[in-house]
Amino acid sequence: MIGANARVPEITRKITNNTALAQAIPLVASSIVTAVILGSVLKYSRYGIDLKDESFYLIWMSNPFDYPVSISQFGFIYHPLFKLLGGRVAVLRQANILITWSLAWVLSNVFLVSMYGRQAVTATRRLVISGSIATASLAFLATLPSTPSYNSLAMQALLVATIGWLLADKKVSLASISGWVMIGIGGWLAFMAKPSTAAALAVTSAVYLIASGKLSYRLLLIPLVMVTGLLLCSALFIDGSITAFVNRLRVGMQLAELMEGPNSLAARVAQVDYRIGLRASSKVILIVTTALISIHAFLSLSRVKIMALSGVGLTILLAIASVAIACGYSPGIAGVSRFAGLLVPVPIATILVGFVLFRVKGFLQLTRPQWVCALSFLVLPNVYTLGTGNRFWMFAPNAALFWILSALVLISPAARNSLLASLLLSLALAVQLLTVIRIQNPIEAPYSQPQPLRTNDYVMDIGRPGSTLILSRSFGQYFAEAIELTKRGGFRSGSPMIDLTGQSPGLLYAVGAKSTGLPWIIGGYTGSDIVAVKSLKTVPCAELAAAWLLSEPGGPQEISPTIVSSFGANFTTDFEIVGTISTPEGAGGYKLGRLQQFLKPIRPAEAAIAACVAERASAN
Repeated sequence: MIGANARVPEITRKITNNTALAQAIPLVASSIVTAVILGSVLKYSRYGIDLKDESFYLIWMSNPFDYPVSISQFGFIYHPLFKLLGGRVAVLRQANILITWSLAWVLSNVFLVSMYGRQAVTATRRLVISGSIATASLAFLATLPSTPSYNSLAMQALLVATIGWLLADKKVSLASISGWVMIGIGGWLAFMAKPSTAAALAVTSAVYLIASGKLSYRLLLIPLVMVTGLLLCSALFIDGSITAFVNRLRVGMQLAELMEGPNSLAARVAQVDYRIGLRASSKVILIVTTALISIHAFLSLSRVKIMALSGVGLTILLAIASVAIACGYSPGIAGVSRFAGLLVPVPIATILVGFVLFRVKGFLQLTRPQWVCALSFLVLPNVYTLGTGNRFWMFAPNAALFWILSALVLISPAARNSLLASLLLSLALAVQLLTVIRIQNPIEAPYSQPQPLRTNDYVMDIGRPGSTLILSRSFGQYFAEAIELTKRGGFRSGSPMIDLTGQSPGLLYAVGAKSTGLPWIIGGYTGSDIVAVKSLKTVPCAELAAAWLLSEPGGPQEISPTIVSSFGANFTTDFEIVGTISTPEGAGGYKLGRLQQFLKPIRPAEAAIAACVAERASAN
């Protein structure tokens, strides 16, 4: 009996060691996967470039003060970052990724403390889990370049504001005051990104604060003063007066209406297209993925040895799969990665697990603030999507992090379970695997580019010395030819150029031209020519007199060359063709190449300025 009793502590110690090992493996695996995912997306930030949207972002943030009209002010927000990083495109992309992920990490950590309490999960595990869940914020890479834009600023604004939601309270404390300040900063950033998102965020924030019982009219003054003060400072910094800033927005809206028509603009802002339209394959992906995530979650909660070990084994497989895919070993997932709602199974599985564990009784245990938090986070992807012009179900999943956090509220009763960390880690690993699959889409099929990014091998500086990117050979040769051609023609970096192709701001950026009129004069709309003329009327005659032209005769988005008459020029007699180049496959999203021409002005500057002044006088 003495020998048997002596073995009891030894058996207990083995069980404890096994349990500790079973809990440590997912923690280590999740940490490694987070690091590998970040390393992968930072690596591919050095590859490729989009000639349209992304190039517009670069032109806008490089010299935002050159343009007196704009609806979004993201260029002014990111301009200091652009200058600080020397305009290096790859580093800008990397900074944008790290800013977004870091804010998501902070939000996830604050969320876990707010929902489950500090004692439910140890600080180390909470930080690892938060970092893993935060990888969902990288889903925006699936449909957009990672270069800072109004969309990335809108996402960062929502992350800042929601951190504020969770920290804000009626009681006066450092954390509470910080929360109210962050709500104000988030609202300001949202307005600078997209006024439509800012308006929706204001309404959502008010509902959240009132319904959760956090509203304090005295402390509410903090975000109100913050937003008002920051907007006033922004107006004075950007335009020198509030009147001029308001006029910037007003004219920007007018130009948008002229280009798209008032009905089209209204639909873009309201974002009413909620059609899902899932294919059969997408439904299968949803069902199978939800089932696998649920099984993994239940295995992680099991106290039965064989099931717990199975859960650890599945964890290791998920981690290996995530690392393999992030490192480029991803056969057969190209079709899956194109599914926009790939992260949706995580919140669905989370709700299913909560229902099985606690039944309806568990959901009834949730407090009113918890329900308000869940519902508020649920609508945030809609707030993010407003004003993008994209279908909701194609774009909102880029903000699936908020859906995931919304669902995690519903398993709050699990905070009393000692295996809560294991459950959260299983869900976090699912987030990581699905995120890394989703972001293979822009790597394997980059937007408006001819080949997978991993096959690019043409290294060159874009826009300015030191801004090195790895491009496809066809894109690299296209840029190199344009740069050489314009140099031979006497073009100097920083000189003005009018893009009549309607789709090549990237080429202007590559040759170092100042895009005259707008950062991107978008072609292909019924009002494109009208918008081009009106934007050129805001440009000084001296700049127009020196402006080169980039044309694309017969191009699918061509701006009519006759618009140069708006500043007293004649396209045929006042410009000389310097050279012609052919666009590479995939440029602008078109498979077939087109011919583009660079033209330089040949009139004496004095005559060109006088003609411009006379034309404007006669028009008035």
